Amino acid sequence: MDRNQLLLKCQQEIATSRINAQNKAIKNLMTARKNLKFSELELKEHELSFEIGKARAFGENIKEKQEELQKVKQAKNALLLSLGFSSTDLTPSYSCTKCNDTGYVDGTMCKCLKEKLSREILNESGMAQLELQPFASFSTEIAKDENHKSQLSKIKNIFEEIANKFPDTKYKNVLLSGKTGVGKTFLASCLAKEMLDKGHLVSFISAFAMNNLFLSYHTSFGAEKSSYLDTVLDPDVLVIDDLGTEPILKNVTLEYLYLILSERSRLGKLTVITTNLSFDGIIDRYHERIFSRLVNKRESLLMHIEGQDLRLNK
Repeated sequence: MDRNQLLLKCQQEIATSRINAQNKAIKNLMTARKNLKFSELELKEHELSFEIGKARAFGENIKEKQEELQKVKQAKNALLLSLGFSSTDLTPSYSCTKCNDTGYVDGTMCKCLKEKLSREILNESGMAQLELQPFASFSTEIAKDENHKSQLSKIKNIFEEIANKFPDTKYKNVLLSGKTGVGKTFLASCLAKEMLDKGHLVSFISAFAMNNLFLSYHTSFGAEKSSYLDTVLDPDVLVIDDLGTEPILKNVTLEYLYLILSERSRLGKLTVITTNLSFDGIIDRYHERIFSRLVNKRESLLMHIEGQDLRLNK
């Protein structure tokens, strides 16, 4: 399923939630109106509201009518309680109070829709099983070496700062290298979780899965062709995990990786990469052009973690 299909799915789910909330409120109102006294009070409330509006327009005194209206409302609310309802039960209770379950606020995608879409993208990429954890769940104490602890703490602080400032951060590329198990993926997933919670569109994908997207794009000639790259171009934040584990496919891997890095940088989006490769290993595998894009001092942050496999310390 491509990104546009995922977005449509999310929009339909939110629209269904909106309709359900409205239908529930209407059903409650219809039930309340079966009570004759409630219907009379509701009608009186509408009449008084109209009279107050008309009196205000002609500059007349509205104090008495306002007091009468207040008494009618109190009587109506008391009756509702006796019927098993509250006044809020008669109006739609939307899941998102910012957009009222429309998915958009002033033409801009609401945080609720962004979060839903981000999670669908995670599911589609096969990385949802990571169960992204917040920074608060990450403890450097799992590392035995003090230098390792210090590195993890420093990177955690930097990632939290990036998340708080984004998109107003100079970094477009973050490269996190180190041996297997030193904490790279967990820190990157914490950053992804923080970005999701802040309403940004996030995708967390393995280098292997991304390479398959490149191959699908390269070999496709149908209407769905562009959707393969949209998965890694669209998100505000893209985490590419384990760069270097994917096979190098001729005319595919290097070409499209460079395209993705360049285009995302041009659009001001953040790309975070974890890898077991050393910087020399990156040059050898991906050559100078991609390495130069990753280490551009104006917009890139390079960090290396030295330490033992944290999983052995558990």
